[in-house]
Amino acid sequence: TQTPAPSFTTNAPQCEGAVLNFTYTGTTDTNWTFIWDFGIGANPAQSSQQSVQGVSYTGGGSKTVLLTVSNGVCSEVSQQVITINATPVASFTNDPLTSCTGDSVDFQNTGTTAASYNWNFGSGATPATSVQENPQNVYYSTAGIKTISLITTLGTCTDTALQTINITQTPAPSFTTNAPQCEGADLNFTYTGTADT
Repeated sequence: TQTPAPSFTTNAPQCEGAVLNFTYTGTTDTNWTFIWDFGIGANPAQSSQQSVQGVSYTGGGSKTVLLTVSNGVCSEVSQQVITINATPVASFTNDPLTSCTGDSVDFQNTGTTAASYNWNFGSGATPATSVQENPQNVYYSTAGIKTISLITTLGTCTDTALQTINITQTPAPSFTTNAPQCEGADLNFTYTGTADT
């Protein structure tokens, strides 16, 4: 009886939650059985198919995958340690929560630290983008609801957070008058600045 010589390939490394495929590349014969154990955090945890598609993992790190192939008399095991990359968490706050045009807004990363960051502050923002973890002194020149996006990248894995901030038009007061006038004459003052409801 031929002793099995199991081996397999996989598309690892991948990010948490991504789909992994395991392709059997070893010897085979009729009536052989295959028992896969995909390690901690795998879904599914085991399989009896010759090749397996659609395995995902929760939790990053090294995962030991075992494949036992049996011909009914002899069994052999193939083992590989694969890497599952941790998926970062993108989240943030801004201070203040609402602001006026021309006022400074600071953004604070509240998700994964020691990653790469790609901020987009929405229309009318200066600067418009940033790669800093905690960008400060962002100014808006136009009023309205602004959508801010943060893409956090850790290795090859990414996560995106979206939030909005309400920017109100800063009043720009000004007025005209018919002064100078003689003592006792009526003075008129006309507001000529910005106005809103």
